[in-house]
Amino acid sequence: MPEAAYDQNSFDPSEVEELERTACWHLRLHDVDSGNHSRAAARLDVLVEDLRRNDYTPLWVELRAIGNWLAESDMISDYAELAFEYRSRIGLSEMPADGADYLRSLLEIARGLI
Repeated sequence: MPEAAYDQNSFDPSEVEELERTACWHLRLHDVDSGNHSRAAARLDVLVEDLRRNDYTPLWVELRAIGNWLAESDMISDYAELAFEYRSRIGLSEMPADGADYLRSLLEIARGLI
């Protein structure tokens, strides 16, 4: 696997881990009801790889800054819930084109709480 293009100081591995957990969740749902869950998991995997390989430093920095503000204002749990709901819809009703589009969507969710 090629070395990632991101700066470790700006990349947020926990956000990528959330995408991976959501992909696993879709795969478990696929075992019960195939539907679109395998396609959703595959879409999430594509986003994970894109986020790991590309440098989206300005978006990561902005998301981290807004996240810090939300944490200080006790709104981080609201953000976490909305972000989870968004991730759960990726590959079903939400189709971010790439990692940047995904991060911009998270920023939009976060800004909606400010």
